[in-house]
Amino acid sequence: MQTDLFEQHEDRSEIWKVSDLTREIKRILETEFPVLWVRGEISNLRAHPSGHRYFVLKDSHCQLKAVLFRGDASSLGYTPQEGEECLAYGELTLYEPRGEYQLRVRHMMQDGMGNMRLHFERLREKLMKEGLFEESRKKTLPSLARRVAIISSASGAALQDFLSILKRRGWNGSVFLFNSPVQGKDAPVGLSEALSRAVSFSGIDLVVLARGGGSIEDLWAFNDENLVRQVASCPIPTISAVGHQTDFVLTDFGADFRAETPSAAAEWISSEHVRLLKKLEQLGSRLREIPEDFLSRSHDRVQLNEVRLKNCSPSSRIEMQHQFLDDLESRMNRTIESFFERTSYVLEALGRRLEGSSLKSSLNKGFAYFKDKDGNIMEQAKALKAGTTVQATLKDGTKNLKVL
Repeated sequence: MQTDLFEQHEDRSEIWKVSDLTREIKRILETEFPVLWVRGEISNLRAHPSGHRYFVLKDSHCQLKAVLFRGDASSLGYTPQEGEECLAYGELTLYEPRGEYQLRVRHMMQDGMGNMRLHFERLREKLMKEGLFEESRKKTLPSLARRVAIISSASGAALQDFLSILKRRGWNGSVFLFNSPVQGKDAPVGLSEALSRAVSFSGIDLVVLARGGGSIEDLWAFNDENLVRQVASCPIPTISAVGHQTDFVLTDFGADFRAETPSAAAEWISSEHVRLLKKLEQLGSRLREIPEDFLSRSHDRVQLNEVRLKNCSPSSRIEMQHQFLDDLESRMNRTIESFFERTSYVLEALGRRLEGSSLKSSLNKGFAYFKDKDGNIMEQAKALKAGTTVQATLKDGTKNLKVL
């Protein structure tokens, strides 16, 4: 490269400007080196407010400066972390102001596990674009499955947890095990063959793929593309119950229902059975109560009819008439007493008025009256003739008076 460099500039002065030399090195570096992958440990990671990330890729002997610009970082699907081993893809370039060469990162991922996750995301996106995970493709699970096929390892804890939950909740259906390895290189083929056997088995209502938790490598068999396609096209409703609550595999998206754990799948399967069992118990209790309620209501009706019959009997009617006569008599007595009380009051009032208007009462008030010699009461003063004698009656007696 140095020979080419001097050949290209043999007509120039032997003294270079720093900027010219730097630009020439930059041109050669960027044209001679292709885009490449670099493996190394992330160090001195610095996230700039602009969204760009600056860091160093290093191994036990050397280090290489690197930059990940915001546009590439936003579509990465992975956030670089200090101290992580990673694979970085990009081209070499030279930053002229400092004369430093660096790796301009276009894409990066974690080494090892990160590669698996990248494959997982790419396959998931591919199958999603095909519409393999659309809700419209999913089948409705039977609410009361009676014959369940479970595809799992016969020696795994997932199977025992699944069966234990069903037994504890009193589920009385049938479980058919289709044994298969659930991790390792033989697992994808084994799971696919087990699923084919379950589909061809007579009378299966529901298929469950089950495995306990583990690392992404342990669960990788359930990300096999052929297995995922087979699960998605399975004519029998399927449940994917793989790993723990936070674990996701591609069969979760292809199956008709995802259970967080094998135990959760067993609880879902038995939930309708438990609900119907409680409903039957309630119905049984109501049926047992029906005779008691019927007898109680019948007894009440009999008592009511007895009362009605008693009220309709001749003796009851006579008693009622007696009561009516007693009531009538009481009312008449009260009316008569009231009449006499009012009459007595009126008579008393009239007597007081008559007494107040009597001659004696008038005399007691200071009045007097005169009689002539014939005993007639004299009403006018002109009847009093001079020289005649009249009889005057006052309060306390009578006197003869001579008129002057």
